[in-house]
Amino acid sequence: MSSYRGKYDPADFIVPPQLGKDGKSGRIQCYLQSGHERALNILARSGVFPFEERNDVVRWCIKAGLEKLSDMEPILINSVMRRTNLMIAMAQEEIERMKFFEAFDKLRTAVSGHMGRNDRAMARDLVKRYRDQIEKMPDEPERELRWKIKYLDELDTFKHLEVDE
Repeated sequence: MSSYRGKYDPADFIVPPQLGKDGKSGRIQCYLQSGHERALNILARSGVFPFEERNDVVRWCIKAGLEKLSDMEPILINSVMRRTNLMIAMAQEEIERMKFFEAFDKLRTAVSGHMGRNDRAMARDLVKRYRDQIEKMPDEPERELRWKIKYLDELDTFKHLEVDE
């Protein structure tokens, strides 16, 4: 579950540094104006966009700039951009799936620990906190709503804990 709760679809901003386990990545080093560097830091820390660090902003800017240039001169790099965008979409989906499985693996482990210590109240409280956070997930865009529903459906496997005995 991401801490970002803004109005933008995170999938539009996540540009993974590497595309999957077998994906290749490259490193670029360049000088830039101090104002641009400061702007990258501000954007990364603002919470307005779903960036976690400056490198996330840089990767997104490069992707957005290349898409703009590809629109201007489609023959030049259009096929490369299409393949890359497809791979990025697949990587973004994998990131979301991993976050989903990680969240519920951690919940199952914690609930099992509480139940093993015969502390049903703690297990119930934890499930309730998860439900509260999931219900705060955005309903838009549609892709985010689908993930929210998937989280809520999976959380229903713990419904027996949410009822007072």
